[in-house]
Order: sequence, then C-alpha cells, then structure tokens
Amino acid sequence: MKKRDNQQEGDEPIWLQEGGERAPIHDSINGSTDLVIIGGGIAGTSTAFHARRSGLSVALIEKDRIANHASGRNDGQILLGLGEHFNRLVSQFGLEKSRNLWKFLEKNSLATRAAIKTLEIPCELQEQGGLRFSISTSEQRELEESARLMEKEGIPHQLWTQKDLEKEADWAKGFFGGLFIEGEAVFSPAAFVRGLAEIYHKEGGSILEKEEVVGISGGAGDYCLETKSGLRLQAGMIVHASSALSPNLDRSGFLEHQVFPFRGQILLTGQLEPQLASRIPSWAMSTHFCYEYFRKHGSQLTLGGMRWSVRGEETGIRNDSQINPEITKKLWAWLEQHIPEAASAGIDRVWSGIMAGTRDGLPLIGPIPGQQGEFLCCAFNGYGMGFGFLAGKLCCELMLQGRSTDPAASSFAPRRLMGM
Repeated sequence: MKKRDNQQEGDEPIWLQEGGERAPIHDSINGSTDLVIIGGGIAGTSTAFHARRSGLSVALIEKDRIANHASGRNDGQILLGLGEHFNRLVSQFGLEKSRNLWKFLEKNSLATRAAIKTLEIPCELQEQGGLRFSISTSEQRELEESARLMEKEGIPHQLWTQKDLEKEADWAKGFFGGLFIEGEAVFSPAAFVRGLAEIYHKEGGSILEKEEVVGISGGAGDYCLETKSGLRLQAGMIVHASSALSPNLDRSGFLEHQVFPFRGQILLTGQLEPQLASRIPSWAMSTHFCYEYFRKHGSQLTLGGMRWSVRGEETGIRNDSQINPEITKKLWAWLEQHIPEAASAGIDRVWSGIMAGTRDGLPLIGPIPGQQGEFLCCAFNGYGMGFGFLAGKLCCELMLQGRSTDPAASSFAPRRLMGM
C-alpha cells in the first residue's frame, strides 16, 4: 500500500493538484450589490453565474479558493437519482415525487454537459453513462425492480446479468449484475467550477477569495456583511451556499437543526497497466447502494466510500485536512477483492471532503423560513454535481420571481423541513 496504512494527514485532491496555482482573486466592490453569495463551490458559483446573466450585480465570496473544498474533493460523477436505486426513491418519496426528482437531475445533467461544451470549459468531460454494480443477490433484485419501474417511466437503462457483466466488465470481480444508466457522466469537478467562475468573472461578476464572512446584520434590501479582515459589504439579498458551514451564518437558527456535516474519503491508485486502463470505460460507477463509488481518471482509478464501516460514520466532522486510516485500509481491501488488477498500481494519494446532509436526503434551495431576502442553495447530501448547475438557476428563479414552474422545486424548499 506504499506506506499508507497509518496516514492521517490527507493529500491534495487530484483535481486541485492538476489545477495548479494562481493568485487569489479579490475584487474591489464600491457601493451596494444586488446579491452576495457566500460559498464558492458548485452551488454558489452556479448561482452567481445565473444571477449575473439575469442582470444582477453579484459578489461571490469564498473563505478559501473557488472549489477548494467539497466541490474539489469529490470524485466528479454527474449522477441521476441521488445514487439511490430508483425503487428506493419510489419507496421513500412516492412515484410522482421520484419522477419529478429524476427529471430534475436529468435536466441538470443535460444542462451541465451543454454548458461545458457551449462555454468551452476544459474539464475532461466523459459522457459514457453510469453503471450500478450489485454487490449481492439482494441488491441485484432491487436493480431488477428498479429496471421494471424505469421501463414504465421511459427512463433509458439496461439491466445486466452476471454473465453480461463478465462480458462488459471482466476486470470487475464479485458482482452479481448491474444497471447501466444513460445520461450519467464524469469530469474534473474543480476544473468545471473554476471554469464557470472565470466566465462569470469575465461577464462582470465580482469574486472575493480568501475572504471569510463572520457576521450579517440588517435585512432584506439593506444587508451588511462583515468579513474576518474587517471588510463590510452592502447587499440587497444573500445566498448561503457554503455547504456544511452555512449554519454558522444563519441568524434564524433554522439550519442548526436541519443540516449536519459528514466526511467522505477517496483514494486514487497509481498508474494502471495500459492494458487494464484500456479495458475500464469512463463510466460513473457505484455499488452497495452507492456506499462505494469509483471511476477512471486518465490511467488511474478513484475509489471512495466505506464511511459506513467505522464508528460514527464520519458524521459531525468538519475537518477535510485529515483522513481516517481505517477507511483507507477498508477501501484498499475492497479494491483488492473487486478490482484486483488495479491493486498492483498501489495508492497515489488519499483525501477527504466534507458534505452537508439533511434528514430527507434532499437539498435546500429557496428562502430561509422567516428570513426575507436570505436564500439557501446547499446541503446536497454528497450529490452536488448531480444538482449544482441547475440548482443555481432554480435559486435565481425563486429570488427574482418568487416561484418556479419546475415540479421538483417544492421538494427542495427549506420550509418542507419545518416541524420535522
């Protein structure tokens, strides 16, 4: 394992390492802006992009660097269905709500991929679809049930048996079949978010990196945001898009009881043998009900998950500079068992990322209850890339129009959690 057994300090994620270094952007802002967005990840940057194109004056504030945290610390999969099998979505939310949710994620996938091409953002997009592997006969039965439901809904898919899997993915061992889903993709998440931020900036949006907001006063139309460096910004509206840190600036106390942090962990193998790398497609891949997830990046393989296997499941942790050695060991054991040919490449690096969760597993997009002029676009439960670009557009619609015609919008409204 190349001396990774007891490593506790995390490595730099491959997406941030490949992005290189540049000087922080810190624009001067004169007077009041229409909108201040707190958080420079996929949600905040997408909201800033859409708000600027809607004609608002916008300031995007990030305490570190754009995409340096959750948006640069995932594995870059654009998924459909929250990673959950469709039968489980229907069981939890009912058919109509699940249908609307799936359609929203489909539209986000299409919109994200179209934006990458139209805006010419270099982020290594691979549009080969996704495969859910079944780790057990019971999971395969659930994939079969999902396939039946998806067939009725007209959702493109292919149900694979164990023999199909042996033919299509002979490098994968110990699985019982799979469900192939069109419309899923992989990319370099930090490169996409930073590319989108660059376009927003060129179109007149302001960016303040290395600037941490520590206090908010005033109300709708006349907010004052104070930063750690002493800067004071005036704004008409605010969007909280800082993921697990959003509760820190919510004066209503709503988020304190609705959002919880948890840490995910990913390892990256060394360079795979050329013959193996050529056999593994660039699918978005997962198994064990998406508790483990993996993909190819160039001639390497990322593998994440296993937080469920340690005490506390990494819930409540906000430190993404460290990793859990026990999780690293279990990820490595999983790799040796299920993709044994890749194990010979060893481990190149291991990193972690902090995600924000909600009790029903759905994000928060819309006004904070009782806080006129303050909005949320956060808590994607680990599926920010599957929601983010369109979530930003939805947030703008709710700010500017007070409503949205998208049938999934009510499922993301923060007020749904009142009284839960």
